[in-house]
Amino acid sequence: MNLTAQNRGITNGWKAGRIRWAILLFAGLAIGIVALLGICGGGGDSSDDGPRTKVVTTLPLFADFVREVGGDRVEVTSLIPLGVNPDSWQPAPGDAERVTEADIAFANGHDFEPAAMRLLQANLRPGVPLVQIAGDDEELEKAGGEIFHGIEGQAHQPVLWMSIQNGKAYAEFIRRHLAQLEPDGEEEYARNAKSYFERVDETERYAFERLDSIPPENKKLITPDNSLEYFGSYYAIELTAQLSLFPGQELTQEDITRISNTIRERGVVAIFVQPYDSNESEMLRQAAEDAGLPVCTLYSDSLDDKVSTYIDLIRFDADELARCFGGET
Repeated sequence: MNLTAQNRGITNGWKAGRIRWAILLFAGLAIGIVALLGICGGGGDSSDDGPRTKVVTTLPLFADFVREVGGDRVEVTSLIPLGVNPDSWQPAPGDAERVTEADIAFANGHDFEPAAMRLLQANLRPGVPLVQIAGDDEELEKAGGEIFHGIEGQAHQPVLWMSIQNGKAYAEFIRRHLAQLEPDGEEEYARNAKSYFERVDETERYAFERLDSIPPENKKLITPDNSLEYFGSYYAIELTAQLSLFPGQELTQEDITRISNTIRERGVVAIFVQPYDSNESEMLRQAAEDAGLPVCTLYSDSLDDKVSTYIDLIRFDADELARCFGGET
């Protein structure tokens, strides 16, 4: 072989090696990109694209709705902790700072959580929306809610979510306001809401199956006030008597006697109290002891470690009512 041919062979071999090296480099980069996408999820979540929307709510129940609808696009905190009576809650150190960091806040309205509302109004940054879910009847009804309008000029009962139809309306109301605040997340919020409503509907069917097993004559519920109006109407449970105690009001023996007489006259078979301590619960426990009746638990405006979501609340209340009212086990 002459020198020219030999040089040509060396040159061709060097070019071929460089091509092979480029192919291997490209393949390695492609594998790395695929692996990176797998680690990050590859779904374009807001947690990848930027900071999450910071949401503050008054009740843990509303924070649950926000998590279900907002998914990975939101970071939510509740002012009132799990297991705390909303009527007796007072702000703790650090609560104001959480409010100042929020991009949007959700409350019930209708003077249901006055201490939390005062904290929000005093500490939200200018321009940050404070959404009162039950504050606009027309808008809540557009979201699917059903509101009992009583005497003209008087506010209706604010605990609307104890009807499952209204619970879904609360979540839908929250979805609309999150989408308004962050239009880029609208499609994801809609998908999350659709999936959530399917699970709520399934839970509703379970609840009615449990409650339908209760003898109708046993469906008599003594309540602290009229806060379970929507609950009783939705599940066809008679609200037999109301304690009508004011927050902090002292109990008297006359109160105990009055409610004990109602238990006897109406044939009440069980007493239900809230999962937290209150004057109302104390009164009902004493009346139940006097009447020899079991004391059961009913969740409405509070969650805890045992019942930490709205779906948990629906299932627990249905099971507890069936158990204590003589339904099928």
